[in-house]
Amino acid sequence: MPLIDDEIDEVSRLCENVIPNSKLVACHKTLVRVDVRQSAMRQLTICIRFPENYPTNKLLLEFKSKTLSISFLEKLTSLCETKLNEAVGKPQTMWILHFLSDYLSANPLCIVLDEIQQIKQLLASSGELKVKQRVCTIDLTVRVGQYYFRAKFKVPNGYPAERIMWDDSECNLPQAIVLFLNGQAREIARRCVEPPLARKDSNVTFTPKRSLQRCLVFIINTVRDLPQEKCPICLQCCLPESPSDVVTRDNDDLYLIRMFCGHIYHQSCLKRFMSEPPFPIGGKTCPAQGTHNYNASTTPDNKVCLAKHPASNNIVPALDEVCGQRVTHDKWGLNNVKSAETKWAHRQAKMRELEEVIDFLQ
Repeated sequence: MPLIDDEIDEVSRLCENVIPNSKLVACHKTLVRVDVRQSAMRQLTICIRFPENYPTNKLLLEFKSKTLSISFLEKLTSLCETKLNEAVGKPQTMWILHFLSDYLSANPLCIVLDEIQQIKQLLASSGELKVKQRVCTIDLTVRVGQYYFRAKFKVPNGYPAERIMWDDSECNLPQAIVLFLNGQAREIARRCVEPPLARKDSNVTFTPKRSLQRCLVFIINTVRDLPQEKCPICLQCCLPESPSDVVTRDNDDLYLIRMFCGHIYHQSCLKRFMSEPPFPIGGKTCPAQGTHNYNASTTPDNKVCLAKHPASNNIVPALDEVCGQRVTHDKWGLNNVKSAETKWAHRQAKMRELEEVIDFLQ
């Protein structure tokens, strides 16, 4: 018991002075409780009890946290049980407090452990995820066939109140799709931390959501699905099997155009679809089978980002479901009904005139 008394005295004198960001809540023979708060998310309550035959037996540890995941606390408990084997027969209390403080400082990404595990599970064999604790970054690589996407994501100190960030990505998909991919992922991240301008219920307080899993799951699923996506008009795959065959000339018939609804068309197919009847009063709507999960502005976060990817990489929409969103694009003024109908009628008139001339000459 004298050793326990000495350790209690040592903890009461030194804990808050030598363990950064710590607060000694309780310190007596039945319980030592220390709260460690290294950031808004790295908060840990350490409960220590002295067993019989201490220090021959190891300390009894219990961890609690409102911010760290249960899986992380279980992993930490197992790790400490192993580490305490090194201190059997010696004073253990301050030793384990130092170890826990250092471990939290050296592993800042412990706050996203559950998200990382779920992303790895989704990614499986179609890429890799590298976690770099020291610089708080996560390197993502997604591969499908000969196509790939790579980017380095930074988890800020203020996460999840602050969104994840990334700069340039490396990808061999067409440039328009890469811009869309990064743009939509950033929009998802923004919506996780910024309240909507128009709230349905002004009395509900906005709570920031975790953006890491939402963004990376969106990117993984999108990169997986795009090579199999078909043009809604010709029903042929939009992307060639080899990235070297991707059309980059914006005047080419097979140049890809992505609509605001998220579906992708061959340029020539879209032109033909928009220039031929019928011309509905409200404008042409997307005829693609199934609504698109790629548009962050029209689909709720929990549906876009957190749904598990199906076993097959192919998009299999419901046969009776059509996208139905108005066909619009920031570069093309294609959905002016009156203009399109007038142009079509003018072309038809010219064709009839030409046929009449041919008949007359014959």
